Amino acid sequence: MSLVMRMARPACLLLALLVFLSCTAPSYLLAQNSAESAQAEAPRDIYYKTGGEPVGPPAPAQDEARYPRYGSFDNRTFVWFVTQQHTYFGGFVLALPIFCVIIELIGLFTRDKSVAARYDCLARDFLRVSLLALSLTAVVGTLMLGMFIWLYPSFMRYMGGTFKAMMPVYALVFVAESVFLIAYYYSWDRMAAPALKWLHVSLGVVVNSLGGVLLLLANAWAAFMMAPAGVDAQGRYLGNVAHLLHSALWNPLNVHRFLADIMSGGAVVIAYASYRFLTSKTDEERAYYDWVGYVFLFVTVCALLPMPFAGYWLMRSVYAFRQSMGVTMMGGLLTWLFVVQALLVGVLFLGINYYLWQSMGRMKGGERYQPYFQYLVWALMACLFVWLTPHTVVMAPSEVKAMGGAQHPVIGNYGVMSSKNGAINVMICLTALSYIFFRRANRAITVSWENTGNI
Repeated sequence: MSLVMRMARPACLLLALLVFLSCTAPSYLLAQNSAESAQAEAPRDIYYKTGGEPVGPPAPAQDEARYPRYGSFDNRTFVWFVTQQHTYFGGFVLALPIFCVIIELIGLFTRDKSVAARYDCLARDFLRVSLLALSLTAVVGTLMLGMFIWLYPSFMRYMGGTFKAMMPVYALVFVAESVFLIAYYYSWDRMAAPALKWLHVSLGVVVNSLGGVLLLLANAWAAFMMAPAGVDAQGRYLGNVAHLLHSALWNPLNVHRFLADIMSGGAVVIAYASYRFLTSKTDEERAYYDWVGYVFLFVTVCALLPMPFAGYWLMRSVYAFRQSMGVTMMGGLLTWLFVVQALLVGVLFLGINYYLWQSMGRMKGGERYQPYFQYLVWALMACLFVWLTPHTVVMAPSEVKAMGGAQHPVIGNYGVMSSKNGAINVMICLTALSYIFFRRANRAITVSWENTGNI
């Protein structure tokens, strides 16, 4: 009997252990699964992978008819046109005050009083144009906002709910920039004394700082629409303003758009100076507007040369964020828009070089560089053809099937980015060389080693 009891005691302990595990294990697994499901369902930032509490509305559903259409009226085309005009005028408003402050500073550091007065007059003339451009920007921006609210209510409701903390800041900064820009213009004569001139330049610096803030905020909205951050998988804002602003494309878009605004603003000034040069009646006016074109040609070239590198950075960021979006933009639905853009970039470089060569024709001493222009033209045209070579061509589905794939068997080997990058880099170097010729055209070399290393 004692032997049976001794043998039954371990069996009872083992049975009790099995009963305990059978009772506690399901509850433990259930708690673990509940914790894992709660962790999986917790809102997380789709870009930064951080948690947060949703404080914004979810993104509109794609299957709902939320965008009204009025007959054959194309909403997207009209909104695109108005938005593009707002972008043009906004970039002009950003660029002109920058030009004015730089020109005013150059006048302050110039010892020749007549030249300093010319710089001061030029800065004030363009500041007057800035006020007109600011008014047009406000009008077009109001029209654009009304069109978004009227034609795309669900989109605007979502963007307004997501960026509700930044939209009042944008409006406040815009009003502040307008007030400081008006004060900067109307205080020009009152602060003409040397002691007050530096205070007047400080007003211009404040205007440009506020304009830069507007550019950063506007780019944050555009970058969010292409590469969202600060929201969860449902599009709900998680409360982190820094993440909402600093999306994957924000910094490259800031650099690219800033350079584009400076370049386009300088190009508009050059076009205006060229027109006034051709229509001027006196030699003094022609000399003045020729000098204006000379000054802003330097600005335009300085902004144009780094533009392709900013574009490379932007597209690299697009591919890094989502490769399918980059393929769609450069190898899918939007391919031929990039081909047209490449054509415009090539024509822009050719146009700048042609303007430089024509300007050298009016300079005494510029004829010594004329024999080299033909080689620059041939090199630029060769680079342009490489730059414009497409990776594939437009084909019907039957042609794609007969060819065995979307890549063309001939031009697919040549229209690759490695060759295109080399071509555009050579065009940048040749444009810089043309500008060096332009700067040296009306200068005489006086050093003793002038015949060594000079053309």
